[in-house]
Amino acid sequence: MTSLGMGRISIRRAVATDADETAALFTAALKSMPFFPKLHDDDEDRTFVRAFIWESETWIVLIDGRIAGLASIDGDRLDHLYVHPDRRDDGVGSMLLDHVKAQRPDGFDLWTFQANKGARRFYERHGLEAVERTDGHRNEENLPDVRYAWAPHL
Repeated sequence: MTSLGMGRISIRRAVATDADETAALFTAALKSMPFFPKLHDDDEDRTFVRAFIWESETWIVLIDGRIAGLASIDGDRLDHLYVHPDRRDDGVGSMLLDHVKAQRPDGFDLWTFQANKGARRFYERHGLEAVERTDGHRNEENLPDVRYAWAPHL
């Protein structure tokens, strides 16, 4: 546990009892993206988040005991990385991405929406490379997306 001038910070695996607070963060993050069509209600988000906490390797960052961000990894794919909108400039995303790199030292990939310019800048700033683009026909939102990959330089 560390303190960076914004409270006590820790990162740990999510457990079932984290689901409601993690889902609230997930919902808040999605609602803060103006390009994103909100296709599911908050109850559906909770069900979805409970499932990926149970089925995937999900990590959470806590600041003073409150969940500030999440990263969910399934195999070598980073399926979700979300930071609460109130914590976007606090280094939480970088902490999570560095943790994912440590958990997947041989590399991983992820998808994000092409319209999510902030996420794209973030991933590129952290050494990920865009390797594939689609027109969005394979995702539920039907939004053009881009796959990023990270592989350590050997």
